[in-house]
Amino acid sequence: MWDYTSFATDLAYFTFLFSLSRWLAETGASLWQLGVFGACGSLSYALSGPVAGMVSDRFGRRRLILYGSVATILALIVAAVWRSASIFPFLAIGCGIAVALVFPPLIAWLTADGKDSSRRLFRFCISWNAGVLLGQTGAGWLYSVRPELPLLVVTIPMAAVVALLMVWKPEPPAPATGTPAASVMPSPAPRPEARAFAYMAWIANGAGALAFSLVTHLFPLLAHESGISPPAHGAMLALARITVLACYFALYRWPFWHYRVWPAMAAQTAGIAGLALLGFAGPAQLLALGLMLTSPMIGYNYFTGIYYSTEAFGTNRRGVASGMHEASLAIGAAAGALGGGIIGSLYGTRAPYRSCALVLAALVVSQWAIRRVMGNSAREGRRTAA
Repeated sequence: MWDYTSFATDLAYFTFLFSLSRWLAETGASLWQLGVFGACGSLSYALSGPVAGMVSDRFGRRRLILYGSVATILALIVAAVWRSASIFPFLAIGCGIAVALVFPPLIAWLTADGKDSSRRLFRFCISWNAGVLLGQTGAGWLYSVRPELPLLVVTIPMAAVVALLMVWKPEPPAPATGTPAASVMPSPAPRPEARAFAYMAWIANGAGALAFSLVTHLFPLLAHESGISPPAHGAMLALARITVLACYFALYRWPFWHYRVWPAMAAQTAGIAGLALLGFAGPAQLLALGLMLTSPMIGYNYFTGIYYSTEAFGTNRRGVASGMHEASLAIGAAAGALGGGIIGSLYGTRAPYRSCALVLAALVVSQWAIRRVMGNSAREGRRTAA
C-alpha cells in the first residue's frame, strides 16, 4: 500500500510538472515564467508539508492521504482541459498542496512502529523514484501525441490509490490519546546523535533540490533550445533517475555512510561537477552526463535526510520531522526555480546552472560548520556530565 501510493503520487506529480513546463517552453514562455511556475508548486508544498505532518500526528495518516489523492486527481483534470499559461501557477499551488497531504503523513506512517525502518524507507524511495522515472519518460512519449494526454492517463493510477485507501483497514489509533500503556507497543526512542546529521541533511536536501529544480523546471527550455525532442528529453531525465535508484540501492545495501560526513561531501562534489557541465557543455551527450552527475547528490541527500529525520525524533513527532524533511526539499526547489528563472532571464539559459554550482559549494561549507559546532557541544556536554 505504501509503495504503490508513493509510486502513483510521484508518477502523477512529475507527469504534471513535465507536461506543463514543456508546454510553457514550447509556447514561448521565458525562464522567469518557468521559474515562477516551479516555485509556486514547491513553495506551496514547503508550507503545507509540516502542517500536514503535524495534523497527521494528531488525527491520523490515512484520511489526509485520501484527501491529497483526490485533490491531485482534480488538479490533473483541470490542467488537461484548461490550457492557459496564466492559470498554470495556480494549478501548481494546488497540486503542491495536494501532494503535501500525501507524503509527510505517508513517511510517518510507514516508520511509525520502528520495525525494519531502513528497508521500508528503501522501498519507499525506490517506489517514488520509479514514479518519477516513468512519469518523465512516459510523459515525453505521450506528450508527442497530445500535450494533455499524459495528464489524463495518470489519473487512472491515482484513482486506484483512492480506491485502495477506501477499502484499506484502519490504522491503529494515533498516540497521545490516553490509551493504557500496557496495550500500546513501545515507541522507538529517538537517537540524539542523529540530530546534527538531520540538520545537516536538511541543508543538503535543500541544496540537492536546487539542482533538481533546475533540471525539472528550467531544463525544458535548454532542451528545447538545444533541439532535443520531448521523447529524448524524457529519456535523458530517466537515465538520471536510474542513477538515483542505483544510489539508493548502494546506500541501503552498504551502510558505510551512517554518521559519516565524507560521503555527503563526495556526493555534493559530483553534483557541482554535473552542474558545471550543464552550464558549459553543448552536445546532448555531455548534457546527459551532467544530469547523471547531479543524480548521486540528489539520491544521497534525500535518502540520508529521511533516514536521519526519522532516527532523530520520537514517534509522536515523526509527522512533523517528515514534514520538515519534505519542506527542506521544497524550499530548495522553490529557490532553484525562482532564483534560476531570474538569473536565466538576466544572464542567459546556462547561467542558473553555473550559479547553482557556486551556491552548492557554499552550502557544503555550512554543513561542515554545523557538524563542527554540534560535535563540540556534544563533547562539552559529556565532559560536564562526567
